[in-house]
Amino acid sequence: MKKLTVLIALSILILGLSAEPWNIDSDMNLTLSQSAFSDNWQGKEMSNITWMASSNTSMEKQMKEWLHNRNTLKLAFGQTHLQKTNSAGEKYWEAPDKSTDKIDLESLWRFTLQTWVDPFVAGRMESQFLDLSQQDQDNTRFVNPLLFTESAGMMRTFIDNESTSLNTRLGAAFRQNVNRDQMDINLDKETLTTMDGGLQLVSELRKNIEAPLQSAFRSRLQIYQALYNSESDDLATDDWKSPDLVWENSLSTKLFGLVSANLIFELRYDKEQVHELQWKQSLGLGLSYTLF
Repeated sequence: MKKLTVLIALSILILGLSAEPWNIDSDMNLTLSQSAFSDNWQGKEMSNITWMASSNTSMEKQMKEWLHNRNTLKLAFGQTHLQKTNSAGEKYWEAPDKSTDKIDLESLWRFTLQTWVDPFVAGRMESQFLDLSQQDQDNTRFVNPLLFTESAGMMRTFIDNESTSLNTRLGAAFRQNVNRDQMDINLDKETLTTMDGGLQLVSELRKNIEAPLQSAFRSRLQIYQALYNSESDDLATDDWKSPDLVWENSLSTKLFGLVSANLIFELRYDKEQVHELQWKQSLGLGLSYTLF
């Protein structure tokens, strides 16, 4: 966490060293779906409301001839409201369930040395707005847990123009997983921190499509192989040694005006959580606004 703080502070310090403008790309999306049925509707269908708000922002600039900085922020939150029927046959609305929850902030520094590969250093913070893992103990937490990642290695940019960007980086990574206000069996709260280190591969693709409809496709593949874990002696299994995979894809298409169609597809494999490949998909029609 301290290393990430130093990296962010360094970013703020260097902001004043270059008069060149930032290249900013930012958009916001709001997707809503709703269905309702009359009280005398024949069938078991129930009313429901699902909504999701998200934003993707990137800021990048060539700070010096030999130094390039790119900062990205991804935010998303959504809920599903379902109507149910109680034992007396009366309809009521359940408390909303989360459908999407993400906070993802990354700062990437690339040393542009005009060689086949460029050295890089990066800092990343991942979290969620609402942690309901201990909701049954009346211990709802905000912005928890926190996963900090510091990485360094070599980066190769294969394509870099106005419509398409493709790059891959490989290096060493160190992670700190901070779980704040974790409640134990005695109902005492404590902060638990787990650290690990290993190798990380990240590949990112950005593609802007102008025809037949204006669209933006984003894809990010991350593979992490842990080689060290601070809690390895206390763990019952060696699942932490298995590689972690996250593949995020999003496609946003503007239909007319502010109306857009949004498709999100994600694959995830983390053996410490589930011993199988997980996937998530959402498709919605909503409002999209480009800030820059």
